[in-house]
Amino acid sequence: MAKRKKASKVLRRGTATKRAKSRKVSKAAKATKRPAARAKPKRAPAKKVARKVKQPAAPVVETVAVEVIEQPAPGVITVTEVEETRQGSPGPE
Repeated sequence: MAKRKKASKVLRRGTATKRAKSRKVSKAAKATKRPAARAKPKRAPAKKVARKVKQPAAPVVETVAVEVIEQPAPGVITVTEVEETRQGSPGPE
């Protein structure tokens, strides 16, 4: 960037640099009292909800009973019984 040229000193020579005056407070402003700062109430802590504990699911037990009645010849009856018990993992219900 180009440098700025200095202003001529001829114009400034007679006056010294002035400081700004502080503003005057009116009598009405002096008479009014400011409200005192109030302490803010503390925010209430959030209530902690107890987590529900999942109870272990009981294993699924499946029992199947099958009875087969056959009559291979007249007057001859054959009865076959089969019982099976299966234990499976608990699935989503």
